[in-house]
Amino acid sequence: MSNEFLNKLKKNPEYYEFWEDLIEYSKDLDITNKEQFVETLPILYKRIQNDGAGYDIYEGLHKYATKSPNDAVELLELIESTQKKEVLAFSASILSGLSKSETTFDFKEKILEYIASNNTAKVSSGIDAAYKCVITDKEEEKKFLKEIHNKLKPILIEEQKECLGIITRFYNKNLNNIDSAKEILLELLEIKSVEVQSQVAMSLNKEFKPEDNMIFFQKCLSKLTYTDVKYKGIYNTLSFRLKETIKSHPKLIRDFIENWVLNNKQNLKNISVLERIIQELYFENPSVIKEMFLDWLNSDNRNYKFALSFVISNISSKVDAIDLPKESLKKFSEKDSLYIIYMIMGYILDRKYASEMLYSILEVNYKSARIRRHISSLFAKYLIINYYSVTEILKKKRTKANKTIKSVIDQIIESSENYYKQLSDLKMINEFEPSDKRMQYFLKQQNIQIQKLMDKSEENKNSFLNMLTNINLRAGKSFFSKYRGEYSQESEMQNFKSSFEVARVQYIDEIGQEKMRLIWQNRKRDEFSD
Repeated sequence: MSNEFLNKLKKNPEYYEFWEDLIEYSKDLDITNKEQFVETLPILYKRIQNDGAGYDIYEGLHKYATKSPNDAVELLELIESTQKKEVLAFSASILSGLSKSETTFDFKEKILEYIASNNTAKVSSGIDAAYKCVITDKEEEKKFLKEIHNKLKPILIEEQKECLGIITRFYNKNLNNIDSAKEILLELLEIKSVEVQSQVAMSLNKEFKPEDNMIFFQKCLSKLTYTDVKYKGIYNTLSFRLKETIKSHPKLIRDFIENWVLNNKQNLKNISVLERIIQELYFENPSVIKEMFLDWLNSDNRNYKFALSFVISNISSKVDAIDLPKESLKKFSEKDSLYIIYMIMGYILDRKYASEMLYSILEVNYKSARIRRHISSLFAKYLIINYYSVTEILKKKRTKANKTIKSVIDQIIESSENYYKQLSDLKMINEFEPSDKRMQYFLKQQNIQIQKLMDKSEENKNSFLNMLTNINLRAGKSFFSKYRGEYSQESEMQNFKSSFEVARVQYIDEIGQEKMRLIWQNRKRDEFSD
């Protein structure tokens, strides 16, 4: 299999059975012709680069070096002689395999030699080998790690981009074995390199957990908020790695979300990268999200409010409308409650969320005539004239409401019904409707254009449709088809429909509605003083 696989790869690197052959070839690696193997490595590297499925060949080389150390040393010398990145990339697996073999070869000295090299590819392979190698003697391991750490110091100062990822991985693994590892990781995160951010994200709750060192974990999360939103893979990794932390330390996750908002002021609409984290936090700890939403609405920092509108837009299809925590609302003064009411109207576009939040405030402050008046007015003059379905939300709330709130709801619904009655009584004015003659002319021209397109399509003998098998279809109340001489079972036509509610006044007077929301957004807390 050995020579056959290499020959096929050299002849055509993209051949169809490549992955199947690679797995089989790597199972029990037998390199009979080392020169041919090394010659083929650049092709192999290019084929498996950035593909996790290429792991098999690295694992195969590791086992080969463990089982046949003398042959592996010869292979390593040939690999070194090329000085090529595409070839040197395989040396770390050989060196890590030699660390587990019974050999007199000084693999530790070789790794240190690699890291001290002027060849960046060699340095990277050396650090990778240091990360992978196994030293059973604890004292020896400690001494070796110290030597590696000293060799890495000048590289850290130079911030060699090609090595940052593997350096981060090395320190992640040895957080408790190297005294300054944590400080170095935090310094690496300051560089804001995607390679570093990716490695730290993968290490969360794996190499280190909040229980081990809460402050360090918190600092890492805070620095990861600078990750560019275009790297969605890193945010997906964070969503996965933080699942347990969401359950055990929800406050830590809230801090992470709020730090992200503060560190991404120019990019708040892309808070969608945290959608899964926010959803998971709500499902596991709904009270944390409710408190966070309330604090954001009450905050004097506008960035939180803008972020909240995007958060609700992202989660509204999967998370039912969220109310505000009543115990917390009771602590607010009338002035603060009124301020929050107008922040809801200014920033929350979703009718269900806005209705739920306003109703939470009404439930707590139903004795305040001033708050009742403001909420009634906003429901009747904004929410319901845009969305008639809000009346259904209020009717459901009415069944469990007290006498005062029932009265408020009745007034709102009565006002809205009067508005819609007057609207429905208006005569239809079809001033823009075309005449019958003009409509006939338009339809005639439309049919001519459609016929031309159909004729052109039928004349095209090389179209994609000619590649497909024609199926004869017969239809009436039910339909069936005939394919390869056989008739299918009869099926009845089914009806399906979907609908959504358009904001009525927003659709008619978009500028006026935007102006109104802008006014609400800019209302000051002091305006609501007694």
